[in-house]
Amino acid sequence: MPRIAGGILKALALLALFACPWLAYLAVSGDIAWPLRLALAVPHAAIYCFLLWLFGHTLLHDSEPLITRVARRVHGVLTPEIEAYTRRVTQAWCCFFAAQIIVSGLLLAFAPLEIWSLFAGVLNFPLVVLMFLGEYLYRVMRYPDHPRTSIASAVRAFTKQAGA
Repeated sequence: MPRIAGGILKALALLALFACPWLAYLAVSGDIAWPLRLALAVPHAAIYCFLLWLFGHTLLHDSEPLITRVARRVHGVLTPEIEAYTRRVTQAWCCFFAAQIIVSGLLLAFAPLEIWSLFAGVLNFPLVVLMFLGEYLYRVMRYPDHPRTSIASAVRAFTKQAGA
């Protein structure tokens, strides 16, 4: 139970961090459209806060990182080098999720709503795909002898792991 409470506190802290640019903006501008901005941003922020928590909490304490668990499910036994790599990939995804939250919050607070909407609604998916492709290309070049698997089997392993 304390671990769940710690996770909830961390998620709330992230939400507070996400809200800080908005609060600063509102204090300075007195913008009356802020409730609409917040209503639009909550789903995007909630998804990325959840993903940051999902990946990040596996990096704490003596937990096995999420990407390591998925790789082990797909490939079985992992070499220490691949275990270290999968830990770094989990960290990279956490950085990606945090960057999404921060950029989204800053754009929402300080840019026109259309710019934030372009980022959150249009660029969001291509950025995720770019992250996947970048990691895959790096892995193929860095570990050419490591066995490959289909995207479908990796997704199945991830969804089984996330549900476990």
